[in-house]
Amino acid sequence: MNHVNTPYRISILVVLLAVAAETNGQDVYYAAVQDMNIWYNPALKTNKLAVLHANFRSVNYEGFTAYTSKAATLELPLTTSEKKETDNIPFVNLAVGINSDNASNNALNVSTGMLSLSYALPLNNRNTYLALGFQGAYTFSKIAYSGSFPGSFDQYGAFGAAASADPNQSGIQFNYFDAGVGVALFQTTAQKQWYIGGSLRHFNEPYSDWTYTTRLAMNAGIQAGYAKAITNVDVISTFGIFTWQGGVHEQLIGALYSRNLDDSSKYALSIGLSYRAGDALIPNLAIKFGGNQIAFYYEFNIIGSAAAASYNRVSFEFTYKLDL
Repeated sequence: MNHVNTPYRISILVVLLAVAAETNGQDVYYAAVQDMNIWYNPALKTNKLAVLHANFRSVNYEGFTAYTSKAATLELPLTTSEKKETDNIPFVNLAVGINSDNASNNALNVSTGMLSLSYALPLNNRNTYLALGFQGAYTFSKIAYSGSFPGSFDQYGAFGAAASADPNQSGIQFNYFDAGVGVALFQTTAQKQWYIGGSLRHFNEPYSDWTYTTRLAMNAGIQAGYAKAITNVDVISTFGIFTWQGGVHEQLIGALYSRNLDDSSKYALSIGLSYRAGDALIPNLAIKFGGNQIAFYYEFNIIGSAAAASYNRVSFEFTYKLDL
């Protein structure tokens, strides 16, 4: 692992907090859902490692519109370096994140500032934990698209979410605060790791447009994952995320195969495939080198999604992870 000194970690946190204080937001929509676990459920910090995530997503509805999404997330366990190597002890995690969604011709301008805090309590001497987390975000959102959208347009994306929050697409920026809570049960050992969690986001159901006629629907979610070492160098894992918000039901499941390229586990190659129900197949490739990891995702539309409508969608995503 790449160890970065404490002053450097603090400087990263200060920068993200400063930017978060000036940003605005809504839900995040990425293919790399495991990178965004903290966004979906603030209790899903299942280790004591400080990690920085960076995500870039591009979505292009050819001949119609396009947007990009960018996110940065810092997970910072509040414990000493000695205790990070100790199993079966309680730990607290602070996470801060920023996210922005921007469309062509200024039709969509949304960004997100998020802050969460979680506490994990060991249940036994086998590194099994129960965690509780709380999350807050302050939101500014503006959507101003002059045309009409096809049915189910961008249902699982940033454009669809913003249009749902402001059905009038007024072009007027509106801000609101929303809150979330999550619980998680997880275990981490040398041979296997698993987690299961449940969350409620936007449970205060804030008004989300300037006319105060639309309220953001509560988002209920379930998250789960399992990873197991099958040899000294090979690991297989599966994961799933299921959310319900208003009339939108999003389900994404995936599997991943990883192979260490050296005895120290500092270098590894991973390939995986995810499926977003009724929407897309998402293959991905990741390379780990030292404390760094880069990954690429590409979405193939399937019948019942944008591919079946009168417009074509091209979506891809890059991610970067740094162990601090």
